Amino acid sequence: MTMIDRKKWGFSGISVFLRKLKHVLKGDNVSVKKIPGISGDYDYLEICHNGSVDYGKIIYVIKENCDHDGFCATLRFILCYLIFAEQHGLVPKIVLSEDFVYYDEEKSKDISNPWEYYFLQAEDSYDETNAKNVCYGNYYQMQMIRERYDMSAYKVENYYNGEILGICSPLVKKYFVLRPEIISDAEELLRKAREKGGKILGIHFRGTDYKYGYNGHPVYIDEAQMIAEIKMAIESEEFSALFLATDDASICDKIESCFSEKEVLLFRDVYRSVGDRSVAFCESERKYHHYLLGYEIARDMYTLSLCDGLLAGKSSVGFISNLYKHSRNEEYEFMHIIDNGNQVSDRQFLAKP
Repeated sequence: MTMIDRKKWGFSGISVFLRKLKHVLKGDNVSVKKIPGISGDYDYLEICHNGSVDYGKIIYVIKENCDHDGFCATLRFILCYLIFAEQHGLVPKIVLSEDFVYYDEEKSKDISNPWEYYFLQAEDSYDETNAKNVCYGNYYQMQMIRERYDMSAYKVENYYNGEILGICSPLVKKYFVLRPEIISDAEELLRKAREKGGKILGIHFRGTDYKYGYNGHPVYIDEAQMIAEIKMAIESEEFSALFLATDDASICDKIESCFSEKEVLLFRDVYRSVGDRSVAFCESERKYHHYLLGYEIARDMYTLSLCDGLLAGKSSVGFISNLYKHSRNEEYEFMHIIDNGNQVSDRQFLAKP
């Protein structure tokens, strides 16, 4: 879809009238505002009047897409909301809820907004709870942008798509500012290898639920194929060290054994699984478990972006890592996204038992 389909996504004049009438009858403190949209057209937004502070702008509140998206998939969807806000002159404020997969009840006693477990709010962020004009992002706005720009991590061409990189990289730089401790952990892991010189190959191995073959998921890259791909990458480039990011415990020892002549780097404190269930939905007795699951993914993702090369299958982790790389005006010297196709099966994704 190259242009917004107003019949599918927009509001007709009758719809706007009915919305206004609904709010009047209910006595809601909500109005409907007509604002310039894309391609010279107009969109209609429901504006809530939460308080008396007029920032001279409409605050656009963004939340998670649903209760079963992984960490980097959530970032992809948030990027769609951010693009919508950018194109409509709105000021984004990212506020995640208890539905966010990495919401942690204990952590939220100190930090109420789960977004702020991992990220700093943008400098021009405003308080939406007392703002005069607030718009709450909805699924259809996100989906409109998602379809317009085809923001899929399951298409190899999207990792090289200049339009996607050009639109998303500045937004990543401004709004996806990781907390200093995550950046510090990533830089420290690679520091000694950097001091020795040579290049570092970042490897993302996606196991767990990819093994199960959910419909629409990329076809699983098994350990033998990944090891063969690493060998070919090393032969084509002079990589002196390997950084392994993985959710699957089964491959760690094999990589270290197969490439013992290389320095193999990985975070040792990561919760990993050997089954076919996403670690995002695995429970543990460790304190702040759900918060830490998100921390570990954010740290792996950012560390991958610091490497000189990227070898990965199709997943949101590699997709977002590449955007972080470009947000610093950098490119991987070597990037190979392995593509075995996508699953066609009757196995539908079930996040929770």
